[in-house]
Amino acid sequence: MANIPQIVKDLKRSLSAFDVRKASDQSDNEAKTRMYLVEPFFETLRFNRGFENGNLIPEFDADFASLKGRKVDYAILMKGKPEIIIEVKKANLKLTDIHLRQLNEYFLNTQDSKIGVLTNGIIYNFYCRNNNGIGLHPKPFYVFDWERIDASILEHLAMFYSTNYDNKAVLEFAQNLFFLDGFEIALYKELSNPSRDFIRSIYGHMGGARMNENTEKQIKELINSVSLKSALERLQKDEAHNANSGIHTTEAELKVYHVVKTILAQHKLIDTNAIGFRDTKGKFSILMEDNHRKKVCDLYINQNSQRLDIDGEKFDIPDIDSIVKLKKILIEKALLVLQ
Repeated sequence: MANIPQIVKDLKRSLSAFDVRKASDQSDNEAKTRMYLVEPFFETLRFNRGFENGNLIPEFDADFASLKGRKVDYAILMKGKPEIIIEVKKANLKLTDIHLRQLNEYFLNTQDSKIGVLTNGIIYNFYCRNNNGIGLHPKPFYVFDWERIDASILEHLAMFYSTNYDNKAVLEFAQNLFFLDGFEIALYKELSNPSRDFIRSIYGHMGGARMNENTEKQIKELINSVSLKSALERLQKDEAHNANSGIHTTEAELKVYHVVKTILAQHKLIDTNAIGFRDTKGKFSILMEDNHRKKVCDLYINQNSQRLDIDGEKFDIPDIDSIVKLKKILIEKALLVLQ
């Protein structure tokens, strides 16, 4: 099996050789979009069209309710079952919620499907099953856009390469992204409209005993962007403090640290309080139990790139998604050093 760098190299070569502008100009209806854009894209991922030897099957049956004869544009079959279904719209047509609902109807009626793709030939939105187990999540967990291709996009696209595809790994990647999004949304909601329990907790840390309405109102009014900025600055100073070395920990380093910490903390055997870091000249290390012998990874940041080094293997991390993709490796390393 090819490794990720090999797959990325193959994808880069194939995509670079494809004249997407010419194909887009030729795709003036949905049928031509399928022919000139969509099929070549999935063939780049080594999914071949055909009913006998191929696994990219056009016009796949997706009847639902009393509506018969409904067909989704494509299904990618694995072990004879539809793993990924694909709904195509005319090239460059803006993809809307109406189109997503149509894809969702097909998804609901192809129960073996794990992934739904909505595309106009230029943008490919990848969706997974919703958290409630019914239908598709309303937000795509991965977007491929012909106009925005970089190293991280190709690394994520490699997840869907036919010989590398692992639905469990893909779905775990998606759920991790939604977990982080959910955390940020929940934190924002709590801070923008503080609950009584949150205010009571703050009052308790202030040394207060019984909280009355006036005190609650006063504290609630104090929870705003000014106080949060002040608290954030103090938090960053605490985290970056290293009196012996005089090293200044950057905001970019702390951002990566918090993402890695959030990922590790999801494992039941890893104590959040045991996760920390050491910042030295030229290297930022994420550790367990403040022990340099229990290092999980090193972070290197310069003007042009960010990367994590895990046991000598280097990974580019231009965005949060690329860090989340390393969840399995990071957790395995953390558990190993804790033994």
